[in-house]
Amino acid sequence: MRLITALLTAALFLGCSAAFAGAAGIKETLRVGLFYGSTALPGANLENSVGNGYRFGWYDDGLAFHQVGSTTETQISMVKTQNVTFSGGNYVDGAGAVTVGCYHLQLPMTYPTFEEAQSAASGLTNGFPAWIDGTYYVRVGAYPTKEAALAAQAALGLTDAAVAGTSGYAVTVVVTKTGRPIFQFDGGQNDCLGIQPGLDDSVTPVTWFKGYRYYGGFQYRRNGGNLTVINIVDLEDYIKGVLPYEMNNAWPLEALKAQAVCARTYAATISSNHAGSGFDVCNNTHCQMYQGLNQANSNTDQAVEETAGEFVRYRGQPAVTYYSASDGGATEDVRNIWNSTADLPHLKGVVDPYEADLADGISQYNWTVTVSKAQAADKLRSKGYNCGAITDAYVAELSETGNPKTITFVDANGKKWSFGPETMRIWFGLRSNRFTIGEGGGSYYVNGASDALTSISGAYAVNGDGAVSAITGTPYVATASGTDRLGAATTVTSTGSTITFTGSGYGHNVGMSQQGARAMALRGMDYIDILTFYFTDITVE
Repeated sequence: MRLITALLTAALFLGCSAAFAGAAGIKETLRVGLFYGSTALPGANLENSVGNGYRFGWYDDGLAFHQVGSTTETQISMVKTQNVTFSGGNYVDGAGAVTVGCYHLQLPMTYPTFEEAQSAASGLTNGFPAWIDGTYYVRVGAYPTKEAALAAQAALGLTDAAVAGTSGYAVTVVVTKTGRPIFQFDGGQNDCLGIQPGLDDSVTPVTWFKGYRYYGGFQYRRNGGNLTVINIVDLEDYIKGVLPYEMNNAWPLEALKAQAVCARTYAATISSNHAGSGFDVCNNTHCQMYQGLNQANSNTDQAVEETAGEFVRYRGQPAVTYYSASDGGATEDVRNIWNSTADLPHLKGVVDPYEADLADGISQYNWTVTVSKAQAADKLRSKGYNCGAITDAYVAELSETGNPKTITFVDANGKKWSFGPETMRIWFGLRSNRFTIGEGGGSYYVNGASDALTSISGAYAVNGDGAVSAITGTPYVATASGTDRLGAATTVTSTGSTITFTGSGYGHNVGMSQQGARAMALRGMDYIDILTFYFTDITVE
């Protein structure tokens, strides 16, 4: 389940391709980065699951596929045009028993079509068609050195051939287990190799890649090194590959539908997260978990299909729909978590009465984390704060939903430093942003010393006219000298050598609680009820 994200604004990528945006500015097809950066691959295998064979080509700026060739092989690998070898089921750098080298013999003729180049190549040992900057050639072999290529030229009697290499953008397609080249693509910096599974569009293909099954096609980007592997997938099919990894596929349908709409809307608002890398969203928690169809079932597919095309909207536009595993009893205003200056009034904190239905069955729902004051001082110093020995730490300010808003540390010199709850969660590995500090957590006593509340959630006050209203914000109490603020003084950790955080829930506490959505669905509420509870002043359409 996704726990933390960053809000990023839209940008455009002007490289190999850019995704199509619909009438409302929502991308109908997404480029999902599967392997990139430090995880980019020397080679990437594909295997047909539904459908047979593959089409070779490139995707234009609207992600329309332009075919330049095909194969009936069902197991193929795309490898960089540097020396790689097949080892342990994958292509890796180096040489071995099955090596695909970066030198070839190129015949002098060019060909107007793939079919003619393929026909000419079929009469040669290890011949294959190559598409180089829009022109078809026939090449032979994949040799690790220029010397090996020259030796093969002599042995094969190809006196009119020339030894050829490729640019740093090129990709060779080989039969996976044998390493036999069947196609090579070099579109320079403008066009990246695209693979469309299936020989036609008569069936919806499903393809195995790295142990996961995916809808859609694939794109392979290179700029001198390993392959960036991108899944080109319809938005609704993408959501089918997100939903079962962000929410349990056995949960009630209405909870799954709420998650589907959340995930679809979130994708629409972050679809330029990785524009600089040539794709829209990644496949991990930085964006949303996306691992294809392995855990998808009839429930998750139904949830996506019954909400197809629906988004959470604020003032008519797709809203930022953060979600986390569980809120511990209350969500939080986004401004109190990430100090957001964006206008996101739909991300207000709400007291959640539903999640408690399931609390007893949620692992580590209530939690405690203890750190030494020495560790706290070291953390502050590592972040650039010149503090002495930490003597106290306390929640200095509560939010309207009873969550910590400001946490203050005091050192032996009386100097103070204050931080937000998200900083604490990251620094000290807390499970959520709903916590107190100190033994007992700072209770409020009402109606006598025997009745204590650990937060103001669910507390009410009666005014002079007899009207009853929920208590929000930081509460104050009447004293002999006037009024005094409750909360901060009760959470000071003034003795001992440790600081204890006691909390509930799991995640950043902004937006929809997934466990809360489950609880609401079990009470018989539908996905519209769920979404309009967790997001303020929104519509679902």
